[in-house]
Amino acid sequence: MRNVLLLCRTDWFRLAGLPRYSLVYLLILAGFSVSTHVAPIGYIMACYVLSATVVGFDDNSAAGLFTGTLPVSRAQIVWGKYFFCTAFLLLADGVVLLVNRAAAGLLPPSVNPLPIGSLLAFQFCGAAVIIAVSLPLILLLGSIRARYGLVAIYMAVFFLLFRYASEAGRGGIPPLPSGSLSLFWLVGAAALLASALITVCLYREHEYLQ
Repeated sequence: MRNVLLLCRTDWFRLAGLPRYSLVYLLILAGFSVSTHVAPIGYIMACYVLSATVVGFDDNSAAGLFTGTLPVSRAQIVWGKYFFCTAFLLLADGVVLLVNRAAAGLLPPSVNPLPIGSLLAFQFCGAAVIIAVSLPLILLLGSIRARYGLVAIYMAVFFLLFRYASEAGRGGIPPLPSGSLSLFWLVGAAALLASALITVCLYREHEYLQ
């Protein structure tokens, strides 16, 4: 576990090494978070672009070769990536919650037609599905060869989330019971766990190429 956490921390350092890039998407995330109607736009965009950029860093530089020389197992490398992406999703949800609640008192109620609890659950579930599909593609195929699949899954989930937020905001879809929202958190977590277990098995045969 210690090696996994150290690898996860390394990815956070890499993200910190892109201050301007990170700041742009953080501002996009915060800007869209003022309204539950459009918050999924900034959330999915920031989560996908930043996590995919950091995870794909190993593939696009010599960092992947360096990681392969470290005294860590292939499984630990995979779990480190999933820990990083999961922590990123939860942190982004926290930013959405804080910004939305801070702005709620300054804006009319009409800008938040969707309950914030529903928004956070849907966003996490949708972004978790993106990560669950895109992360194995990046690790096993490389970010270049996997780019078309990444764009396809991103656009599909992005459209579904934005469509739901729009319809729910207009009253076209009845709100779900609050107790059922935990199901979306569980589905997102299950998707990440299943994806990680499958990727661990497949990544054992991965060859480091430059």
